[in-house]
Amino acid sequence: MMNTRALALGAAVVLAFAAATAHAQRCGEQGSGLECPNNLCCSQYGYCGMGGDYCGNGCQNGACYTSKRCGAQAAGAVCPNNHCCSQYGHCGFGSEYCGAGCQGGPCRADIKCGSQAGGKLCPNNLCCSQWGFCGLGSEFCGVGCQSGACSTDKPCGKNAGGRACTNNYCCSQWGSCGIGPAYCGAGCQSGGCGSVFEAIAANSTSTLLKE
Repeated sequence: MMNTRALALGAAVVLAFAAATAHAQRCGEQGSGLECPNNLCCSQYGYCGMGGDYCGNGCQNGACYTSKRCGAQAAGAVCPNNHCCSQYGHCGFGSEYCGAGCQGGPCRADIKCGSQAGGKLCPNNLCCSQWGFCGLGSEFCGVGCQSGACSTDKPCGKNAGGRACTNNYCCSQWGSCGIGPAYCGAGCQSGGCGSVFEAIAANSTSTLLKE
């Protein structure tokens, strides 16, 4: 019995340490240029997450609300996170960026999602556009975005009739969906509360679109 309790306690300590380390992960200029996993945004302060606090003003890489410039229109700049550089010099993911005229990145075909594909979610926090295609950039994450790193925080929780966030994102105490301490920490109402990387892990396995 003692051995079982000791093992359980030891496991809890290891998990707590891992969670603390995960929360402390830095990115961008503050983290030696590191990028966040699964297209999470790197905030202006060098922390990974999702939502306005991370993807808004000063966002360094990931699914930033404002597309970064690249290619011939930006002195040959390469997109972060292995995103595509469109023929017009904007970073993103999807046919508008990775299709005809793509200057760099993983040019590829569209992935279907959302209500047009049986409610399937996009992989790696990509946005599901109103037309049911996965991608990043205003065409996917803007008006009508169904799930993923949408550029407008979706309302949730008690202020939205108990609505849950998609992609296992956390519903903050203020009723907005996202990932990061501001959403998954104190007052978190639902989703991957308590651990930023718990939410990431859940979103990266069972809920992802299977191609």
